[in-house]
Amino acid sequence: MWENPKNDLSHPDSAIRLASAVHRFRVPKMNGGRKISFAESFATTGKHEKTRKLMLKADDQRKKLLDAVLSDKVSHERVVAEAKRYQPYIHQILVSCKFQPEMARLDQRLVFEWKSGVETNEDYFKSEAIMMDVTMCIICEGLGKAGVATESSMAGEFAAASREYAAAAGIFQFLAEDHLPKWIARGSKTNEDDLPVECCTSTAKGLSIMFQANAQQMAIATVLIKPGTPNYSLLAKLCMGVEEQLDEFISHMRKEAFSQMSRIEKDFFTLVNFQITLQKSLCYYFQARSMWDQGDYGLAIAILSESTVYLRTEEISSTKNGMPDVAKIPSLQALTGDLNDLRSHMGNVLREWEKDNSNVFFETVPRSVPTDKKLERGVRLNKVEKYHFADVDPVLLSMPENALERTDSDLARELHEKLNAGED
Repeated sequence: MWENPKNDLSHPDSAIRLASAVHRFRVPKMNGGRKISFAESFATTGKHEKTRKLMLKADDQRKKLLDAVLSDKVSHERVVAEAKRYQPYIHQILVSCKFQPEMARLDQRLVFEWKSGVETNEDYFKSEAIMMDVTMCIICEGLGKAGVATESSMAGEFAAASREYAAAAGIFQFLAEDHLPKWIARGSKTNEDDLPVECCTSTAKGLSIMFQANAQQMAIATVLIKPGTPNYSLLAKLCMGVEEQLDEFISHMRKEAFSQMSRIEKDFFTLVNFQITLQKSLCYYFQARSMWDQGDYGLAIAILSESTVYLRTEEISSTKNGMPDVAKIPSLQALTGDLNDLRSHMGNVLREWEKDNSNVFFETVPRSVPTDKKLERGVRLNKVEKYHFADVDPVLLSMPENALERTDSDLARELHEKLNAGED
């Protein structure tokens, strides 16, 4: 009358939760104690009506973004929305200064202070470059999108999560390939060590690769939650694709951003390495299920057996394939129950298959999986939503005629301010 649970060999919910496990980044934070007013800083040169309106709008919208990122309970959707509203204003101010450099004179200094959303370091980075504010605004949108994706995945809305990660990947691709190289090339004094790590070109490229992998993880979960038997062959290739992307991310960071890696949260890399091993195991698992459904029973058992090897707990110092002891790693402890459940499930499937093969099919089980039967490469969806940086027109910056006659005392005061620029 009651179905024996061990005979239910369909993939468990734990596989879905593990396959979609991702790191939750913070959004960057502004220093709420640092007053920024474009209207006051451009009081003299920004008297034109259109210019004045722009400065006031920028001040108002920056305050809204500040409130969003400093909220006790951050809403990632709100951060994304406020960043998107602020970006055209700060971009227009930047373009106006770029086209009229001789008129870009400030009544009071602008010092932008931002805290990274990716680094372990809790210190604020300071810069007088308006480009810094533009860049961090874009990063707020990118990490905000990743935050929305994480929340969607936790709610089981994997298709929506995949789209949000694709958007985050597109934003960081734009930063890496277009925006940041121009900034670093233009400002010879700009040193990436003095900027939040996500402002570094190589790190931005790495995050773009990472978020593409996350988008594909969500695509896998989308397939797994659908009723009925999934396309196991496709799932195997998708899992291998995620593994390849995560491997590419790690190798890119080690080669191109090694100095920045040490500044990024350690828990992040711990989860990435866990996922590389997990996706390898899931790849073999889904391939085995595909082989079994095709009637290749002996090979299916050999491949599934290989899959279980990657889920075994191994010492960190061990050269064997396998998992670290997640129960002893604070950042992975929450996955312990699901990992044990997946191990138990794979063990049950393997025992049932071996029993069926011994009693019914009598196929020879290879001692190891033949090389020509292993998947050579995965399928990579490369989900990236292209990011568009809207063109803006400069507004007029102008000096009153009498202000153009600079006195010796003006020059002396400016020199004094420059020499003491490091004092806050």
